[in-house]
Order: sequence, then C-alpha cells, then structure tokens
Amino acid sequence: MFRWSQVGDVWRVQDGPHWFDISSTDACFQVRSNVDESAFRSLFRMDVDHAAMYGGIIERGPELQEHLGSLNGLRMMRPFSATETLMSFLCTSNNHIARIKTMVGTLAGYGVPTEVGYAFPEAEVIASVSETELRAKGFGYRGASIPKAAAMIADWGGEVSLQSLKQQEFGAVRERLLGLPGVGPKLADCILLFALDFGESVPIDTHIWQALTRLYFPEWSNTDLTHKKYESSAEFFRARFGEWAGVAHQFLFVDNMLNWRERKKESALGTSVDSD
Repeated sequence: MFRWSQVGDVWRVQDGPHWFDISSTDACFQVRSNVDESAFRSLFRMDVDHAAMYGGIIERGPELQEHLGSLNGLRMMRPFSATETLMSFLCTSNNHIARIKTMVGTLAGYGVPTEVGYAFPEAEVIASVSETELRAKGFGYRGASIPKAAAMIADWGGEVSLQSLKQQEFGAVRERLLGLPGVGPKLADCILLFALDFGESVPIDTHIWQALTRLYFPEWSNTDLTHKKYESSAEFFRARFGEWAGVAHQFLFVDNMLNWRERKKESALGTSVDSD
C-alpha cells in the first residue's frame, strides 16, 4: 500500500494499472476510478465474510479475542498487481516507510502515465533500469538486486507467471521466491501473503516475534530470532490457524505495533517490583 496518498479530503489509491479516488462522509463513501466496482471490491476483500473468518480465528485461538476485538475493521488487502507488491517488498529491507514510499514511487515512474499518476511497470521494464541509475536515485544496494530480480521474473513470464503461482503449492512457491536476489525467508513470506494470496503464510518480523514469544513461546522471550525458531514458530502458527494464519498474524502485528512500548514499560515495572 505504498502508493496510497491523501489529496485534500480524498484518498488516492494506486494499485498496478488501477487507481481509485475515495472520498467519504459519515453516511457513505464515493469512488472515482479507471476500473469497475468489482476491482475495488476485490482490493478491499468485500467478497469475504469477515465476521465468519474472525469467528473462526477466535475458535481456533481464543487467546486472540482481545486483539481482534480491539481492531474491528482491520483487513488484509488483495492487490491486483503481484509485480508491484513484490517489487515494493524488495524496497523494504532495512528501510523506513517514508523512504520506501519514495522508492516505490520512483519505480512506478517508469510506467505508463495515467490520469492521476502511473501504472506500475512490468518486470521487464524495471529489469532494463541500470544499477547506476537506481543508486543515483537513492536505492543503495537495492539498486543491484531489484533489476536482477525483475529480470528473473520477466524470464518466468512476468505478471502472468506470478499470478499462476497462486495455484501452486505453498512450499514450492516459497522455494522459488527464495531464489530471487535480495529475498530471504521473511520477504518470501511477505510476498506469499500480500502479493500471491497465500493465507497460510506467516512473515515474522520484530513485532510478530514479540507477540509470538509473549503468547506462545515464553521460553524464547528476549532471545534472538534464529532461522530454526523462525521456521518452527511460523509452522506452529500455520498449523493452528490454517488458511487464516496470515490474517491472524496481521492482527497481532498491528496490536503489537500499537502497544509494544506500553507492554515494555509494564514489563520493566514488573521486574523492578520483583527485584525488590
């Protein structure tokens, strides 16, 4: 969602070749777009029975009741362009939101102009951009890995090939993604979940690791996230929540992102009291 922006009282959403201008009042919202309503409904997963899904998650994991209940309305998006989502994640490693947005916007600028911005370019277009050019535009070491990854995706068959991966087996697709330059386990799991709609994918970053150790693996609290711990904890979460693991993971991520400082403060206070 790195190409969302607020223009006055309108939210402008750009997704691959699609764009939406969304304005709202207390009573309703209006959408202006270059595509029909079905694309908007798909992006926001309006075809999903969210109440039933949340109920299923809580049934499998009652411990998540408070996290889901406090974040009513949070939902996974379903981007149209797997290429844009994958390339966006290649920009995220060791980075911050403002810089990622700039980098994704730069890549989008190589695409075809639209009424409100740019359609995100195909992989072969990004593959043709030189490392020198991207480094000059602030991509750092990613200036080398992004065109190489784009060239591999173009060789696979580009967007059509990426979309076809959605019909394949999770483990096989994960292994294929791990072969892309700059893609490790977490980025592969992010791409699986957000670009390719594998609901069982569980990307583990700092926030998820804190949540997992707090709820499920207290013996690993305040320890490093090793490769073995990553794989075993992700598999545990996947086995517990199945095809809804990615959604459950997203609730934990947002909850921890919002509350980790307060929990850290409470933990430190508890330690101080215990030591007395």
